Amino acid sequence: MDKFELETISILRELGIPAHIKGYRFIISATKYLRENPNSIYRITKELYPEAGKSCDEKIASRVERGIRHAVSQATVDEAIWVKELGRTGPMPNGEFLAALDEAVRIRMVE
Repeated sequence: MDKFELETISILRELGIPAHIKGYRFIISATKYLRENPNSIYRITKELYPEAGKSCDEKIASRVERGIRHAVSQATVDEAIWVKELGRTGPMPNGEFLAALDEAVRIRMVE
């Protein structure tokens, strides 16, 4: 586990996203893939979801999408935490959430 993944996990915990939900692992996998392929944020359905699913043994992209959506919907509703961590209020669409999370992790890595 590298520092990028640890920062991702830290933010997910602060947002209150439960670790026992499949979508939690999908989010971590998606952010790892985004780190290496930042333009995949523009090809979420065709590229990002399938790649995030591969590392979690999920072959169906729609299940990855649903898992991430479910995980985000289970997050803490405290908007102050969302604004502090992601600069936006949540919950939000998957693409927007993943882009904001990736950006927040990159900012933390610089600080």
